[in-house]
Amino acid sequence: MALSLFDDLKRVRALCALSVLDTPQEERFDRLTRLAAAVLSVPIALVSLVDAQRQWFKSRVGLDATETPRSISFCTHAVAQREMLVVEDALRDARFAGNPLVTGAPDIRFYAGQPVFSHDGEAVGTLCVIDTVPRRFDEAARQSLRDFAALVEDELNKGALIAARVRAEQALHALNEELEQRIEERTSCLREANETLKREIGQRLTVEESLRANEDRIRTFIDSSFSAFVSTDAAGMVVEWNPSAERTFGWTREQALGRELATLIIPESYHAAHRAGMQRFARQGTGNVINTRIEMPACTRDQGDITVEMTINAFHVGGELFFGAFLHDVSERNRARLALQQKQQLLDTVLETLDVGVVACSADGELTLFNRAAREFHGLPPQALPSGDWAAHYSLYSADGAHLMDQSEVPLLRALHGETIRDCAMQIAPIDRARRYVLASGRRMIGPNGEAMGAVVAMKDITELNESQRRLRVNEQRLRAITENLPALIGQVDKAGNFSYLNSLALRFYGRDKAQLIGQPVRQAYSAQEFDKVGQFMKLALEGKRVSFEDEITVEGRSSHYHASYIPDIDAAGSVNGFYAMAFDITARKRSEIRQRDSEERLRTVTDNLPALISYLDTDLRYRFANAMYKQWYGVDPAAMVGKTVAEIFPAHFRGKREQQLRRCLEGHTVQLELEVTHAGETRILQSVYIPHLRDGAVLGAYLLSTDVTAARRHEANLKTLAHTDTLTGLPNRRSYEAELEAALGRSARNRAGMALAFLDLDRFKQINDTLGHAGGDEVLREFARRLLRTVRKTDTVSRLAGDEFTIILEAVRSPEECARIGAKIVEAMRPLVSVGEMARQVSASIGIAWTDSAGMDARALSQQADAALYQAKEAGRNQFWVAAAGQ
Repeated sequence: MALSLFDDLKRVRALCALSVLDTPQEERFDRLTRLAAAVLSVPIALVSLVDAQRQWFKSRVGLDATETPRSISFCTHAVAQREMLVVEDALRDARFAGNPLVTGAPDIRFYAGQPVFSHDGEAVGTLCVIDTVPRRFDEAARQSLRDFAALVEDELNKGALIAARVRAEQALHALNEELEQRIEERTSCLREANETLKREIGQRLTVEESLRANEDRIRTFIDSSFSAFVSTDAAGMVVEWNPSAERTFGWTREQALGRELATLIIPESYHAAHRAGMQRFARQGTGNVINTRIEMPACTRDQGDITVEMTINAFHVGGELFFGAFLHDVSERNRARLALQQKQQLLDTVLETLDVGVVACSADGELTLFNRAAREFHGLPPQALPSGDWAAHYSLYSADGAHLMDQSEVPLLRALHGETIRDCAMQIAPIDRARRYVLASGRRMIGPNGEAMGAVVAMKDITELNESQRRLRVNEQRLRAITENLPALIGQVDKAGNFSYLNSLALRFYGRDKAQLIGQPVRQAYSAQEFDKVGQFMKLALEGKRVSFEDEITVEGRSSHYHASYIPDIDAAGSVNGFYAMAFDITARKRSEIRQRDSEERLRTVTDNLPALISYLDTDLRYRFANAMYKQWYGVDPAAMVGKTVAEIFPAHFRGKREQQLRRCLEGHTVQLELEVTHAGETRILQSVYIPHLRDGAVLGAYLLSTDVTAARRHEANLKTLAHTDTLTGLPNRRSYEAELEAALGRSARNRAGMALAFLDLDRFKQINDTLGHAGGDEVLREFARRLLRTVRKTDTVSRLAGDEFTIILEAVRSPEECARIGAKIVEAMRPLVSVGEMARQVSASIGIAWTDSAGMDARALSQQADAALYQAKEAGRNQFWVAAAGQ
């Protein structure tokens, strides 16, 4: 089977992320290839990594070449099918009989390759063994190859996992020192686990070398293995239990031997399934978990729950059935993986929550990060642009706003070139957005080994800073005037618990002048008994907690009821510098009135700052509340809405479905709907919920909440398009083709009409790529797609599967003769030369067409017929078609 272009690109990205391509040979890999060659008695053993256009050998035994083209590699097939590929005689296998590696050096006759996977599940290469003579490859040899491949896989992924952890730690450190400390603690645990894993892997490798020795050395391998080894007889009784099993599960060898394995390490809820599986294998010789690496829960002697990775196989000794299993405790690895994922989620959440714009690029200048604040600054997402175009595209101006920044002035580029940027003033001035004044700070990002990883810049919006400072001075004067005229006691207490400000009413309340109170401890203004009442709240306020309380207090012989609020004075660094105090004499006032007013103010503040439309309607559809978002999204002042009906504010075409659903809500139903709304040239998709306000079974009104889901819906649409379209030609891709073929077969069966499936390959397309380059090859593929579309009917479906492989689904085709006319038409359409740049090239195609009028024909059978017909067309000399009547 062949990988789709999308899947292969994803696989190659996973390979590149491992950072092992084109690195020097390493003993840790060479040791494994030597072991594999010795144990399996072959002259050649390779660790092969399958890149986009080649296979490259990280380790090799018995072969001088360091790489070969991917187009002729055996390993490509093993990677595509994601399971072991065994070719016992290449000259007898149609796929490889004409392969240059078979007909020439190194004269491959036997091949066995086990795929190795990246930590995210992508098949990136193989551990393969090769011989120059045909040979059989029994199940024992296959299991040995799987075991060696698992060790290679561990070594390949070790660096990627460590590098991913380090990158996450560095990013978190740059954003928050406190967070960095927490991550460092977790990283220390991971580092200890990795060191332990390295030591254990070293121990495993030492044992693996003993495989070339006799049975005594195999005994040493089992006893010295880092993985727990457990063997049972057919009844499930333990007959082998190595030291690692003792360490992992807590049972000594003497305690374990002769006992049923299920009672030692398998959770009680799995006992029945375990015993049934062993009995089934004893009867049938097959099992779901045999020769398969799986993760499963296990328990230890002290009843602790762990997760183990297990590989189990069955073998016969002296005619008796035994089971052997290697088990490795992966609980810590899973916890480390989860911790790494949580760190990345935390980093993403922090970046999206910050009001500081954060922009980052890779070491080669590709923009990799625009957080929410940065996107709001520019009104644009990150885009692949030359760095010289950044200033113009993202409207970056000098501090005075007079000119666009030169490339050498852009803070991110300066940071990328090694400069540490601190509070660089600049302006961001998109045409359709308000001008912003920002301070940019950034630096180059360096990896743990000194490698350049890119640069990051944080941008702080200071647009209103000067205006805010001016307003602050005015507000201070206004505040002082207000505090002196408010019917409230107002004061300020520093972090030492001393008065730093009191208004006139407060001074009169305490019956002392300013000199006697300012700078003095609050405690001195109260009796010990009265101070106990306020002291507990002062402590909370000085801890950064906002508190409000009511009480009766006696000062200077006067008793009063009051409502007091202490608001912590917290600076930008999060330090508490004291608190503000405000007290009202509520002796003659209703406490409920104050609580209601405070509640309404908090509600308005919260709802006005939420990114959602929030309103309340009475049973006459008259607005009684609307938040500030109505101004931004609908252009309607919420203050002007209160007291008016929906009909008085919005036109009839707008109300439509909304008013209908509002009526249902006022009947007592909770209603959800999703509609588009356009204001100021911007279209939003709003998801709304109407909730009835019920009291004692009667509907008093309706709460309306609407959120903007535009980005989510557009993202879903883009994902759907990408998932079903070939990006090079614009044709449907393999996924879309498979769905359309099933649908076409269904229509053919229902309509009792014939249909056909055509497979098409460009002849000698590799030569086209070699002579014209991949860009030229891509242009040939696009031109071939255009000619196919012009040649077939609009009702026919043309798809590109991968590379130069195309298909056509031909519906309502009455006979094989009609298929032949279509094939001839396509061959004729390819006769004109194809122009690529200044060159013209003759391009031809081989076409295999399978026709059927059978209602029982399925997609797999029809595809096999079309593939066979394509093979016949190629065998007949290419540049022609071949028609096969499927199912007849």
